[in-house]
Amino acid sequence: MRALIIGATGLVGGALLKEWRARPGWEVVGTWRTQRTEGLEALDVLNGGAVAEAIGRHRSQVVVMAASNPHVDFCETHPDETRGINVEAPVAVAKAADAAGVPVVFFYSDYVFDGKKNNYGEHDPTAPLNVYGRQKLEAERGIAAAASQHVVLRISGAYGWESARKNFVLQVVDRIRSGQRVRAATDVVYHPTYAPNLAPVLASILQAQGWGVYHTVGHDASSRYDFAVAAAKAFGLDPAMIDPIVLADLKAAAARPLRSCLRSDRLWAEARRDLWGIQQALTHMKASQPAAAPSAKPT
Repeated sequence: MRALIIGATGLVGGALLKEWRARPGWEVVGTWRTQRTEGLEALDVLNGGAVAEAIGRHRSQVVVMAASNPHVDFCETHPDETRGINVEAPVAVAKAADAAGVPVVFFYSDYVFDGKKNNYGEHDPTAPLNVYGRQKLEAERGIAAAASQHVVLRISGAYGWESARKNFVLQVVDRIRSGQRVRAATDVVYHPTYAPNLAPVLASILQAQGWGVYHTVGHDASSRYDFAVAAAKAFGLDPAMIDPIVLADLKAAAARPLRSCLRSDRLWAEARRDLWGIQQALTHMKASQPAAAPSAKPT
């Protein structure tokens, strides 16, 4: 399999790159746009012509679009600035892949739902509460119209090792290690998703040629607070450093769904795959810590 991963410097793209490059018979090219990284290729995903050229040059058999701006509050206050990477670029990549006759994969979000129903399936009505969710939903629809062979994976609260240390688990670990307290909401419930789990699941979906939308989230539902406590304990840190709050206490720029749990019905029915629960994933993450993990950079 020859795969092109656009945005391989991020959490999800990096996890795919690592796992797929280790697979016998797989040739995987990863790209960067703003973060120069050894072993990856420069590619401006906002340049549709450059994307098409890269697909053709590498004779890609699948294109994965992992690049995005996932900062929900920044998207809320900078909708025009983030529209390019979150809406226009994914649709352009879908068109380029479709023109080349290859399937294309995108990663989307539980934030396309408003959280009022909970336990959402793939066919439940969407109703995003914020700009980020609306951008993701618009891109989903644009991709479906542009490419017949497309896979959209809706994920939730992705975590794992990444150089930028931006995901929730690494933020909890870094803050507590530096003596800072952590505030985590007790009323936000979701399915945290371990990024390395996505690589084998996606490979199975591609092998089965299962096009369309899948919910691919971690097995366990958890509040942000309970997940923070579990992360602290997994890394041998004091959970008493975590303060329970409610979402409204954060006074965030963007509204967020309180209960955005997703059911992975289609994944189980078609691929007979499930993603790990919290304890198994955190245990694996702790055991697989990089030898030279980046130093803590609390924010």
